Amino acid sequence: MSLFFCHSFYAKMIEGRWVMKFLLLYNPVSGRAQFKRHLNDIVKRFEADGLNLDVYESKAPKDLQNQASLEAKNYDVFLVGGGDGTVNEVINGIMKTKSRPRLGILPSGTANDIAAILGIPRNVKKALEMFFHEQPVLMDINQMNDRYFVYTAAAGILTRVSYDIPRRRLKKYGYLAYVFEGMKDLLHDYRFPLTITYNENKIENEYMLALGMSSNRVGGMHLANFSSSKLNDGLFEFRLFQRRRFFRTFRLLSFFLRRGKRLKEDEHLVASRFDIKTSPDVSWNADGELSDHGDIVIEVFKEEIPVYASPKVKKKYF
Repeated sequence: MSLFFCHSFYAKMIEGRWVMKFLLLYNPVSGRAQFKRHLNDIVKRFEADGLNLDVYESKAPKDLQNQASLEAKNYDVFLVGGGDGTVNEVINGIMKTKSRPRLGILPSGTANDIAAILGIPRNVKKALEMFFHEQPVLMDINQMNDRYFVYTAAAGILTRVSYDIPRRRLKKYGYLAYVFEGMKDLLHDYRFPLTITYNENKIENEYMLALGMSSNRVGGMHLANFSSSKLNDGLFEFRLFQRRRFFRTFRLLSFFLRRGKRLKEDEHLVASRFDIKTSPDVSWNADGELSDHGDIVIEVFKEEIPVYASPKVKKKYF
């Protein structure tokens, strides 16, 4: 049997063998609704090691969140089949309990940022093999008001793109739908006030984009120059883009083309907690989902959930 099972803190000895309980939670409509065709191969892979895998298919929005809350105490490992929104649901379910099952992601969404951040292959079979041979690491989880998220929180230009696209268009065009919608959003003149308190500092200004991240990836793009943060350092970072009406498109394109490199006029904040005041109509995106409006508090829970990650990611970001 794989070392992954033999050295588990959660494993139970049954008839001389280390046995763990596994639950696969998946979203059948995530991405282009392709995950279901992998189910048989996934179950067979567990059977090959004499292991049982229970499977639960999402039936409605927030269904997986509720199921994760109910089952967190009953399973040692949650496998999540879906995209970033699906992972976010399961994380929110886990965080409402005292249990912390290990989390393995089988990416089948559109952007799959969380899986990419953890170095998990998009190929389901390769991802499974990684889980069978790697030990988990503890990853930070962030909270925005009463919702939890993994890697990004943002408001302003481009941030509504991920949740405003009609599902039919997303299913048809995939990631290109995000690109088209983003180009349209660049034409809008965003301007909103922010008062941010962090590390006993306070700033106040008008911005067109507030981009918060705990990693170097967002919207399917790797922003290697955004920061040098770790995924378990207890810190969150904000890049604030002040409104410059005639140069907004150039500045944002420069930011992405230069892979997140900071321009001197942009503000970069690092803290474990942010208290943010703004207008009630300002929408906040967390992990690509509409999460809240108006004033928010963001707080980091250091090393909160055990997750599976590639050896390269563990060495660099943990």
